[in-house]
Amino acid sequence: MSRFNEFIRERQYLHAVSARTISWYVSALKWLPSETPTQDDLKDTVLRMRQKGLKETGCNAAIRAINAYLHWSSGSDRKCGAGCAHPRISQLKEPQNILPTLTEAQVQLIVGWRPGRNFYRRRLNLLALLLLDC
Repeated sequence: MSRFNEFIRERQYLHAVSARTISWYVSALKWLPSETPTQDDLKDTVLRMRQKGLKETGCNAAIRAINAYLHWSSGSDRKCGAGCAHPRISQLKEPQNILPTLTEAQVQLIVGWRPGRNFYRRRLNLLALLLLDC
């Protein structure tokens, strides 16, 4: 039995991970060139992921699964930390999305809005009014 299958079997039966997690491990471990990769193999793995078009977030998901396998294959019983000597892949920096905010005029429009006198005008959503004004 291969080391990959042992890892997945142990996760499945001893750690009771879900079927979806098992499929995540299987798809992530397909990126590794061997069961005992070197640090250069791990760098090459990340390069291949990026060349195939995976975004940073997709690479980081695979990296988490690969790092779990690498820690398990080292035979360490304690949590992974600074004392672990097994090979490891660092997470990639993910882009920070800055969401648009309302302008001062839009905030004043929301705060100052009062419903009209007819029935239908009162039922309008504040955000709909804001969008109509823009």
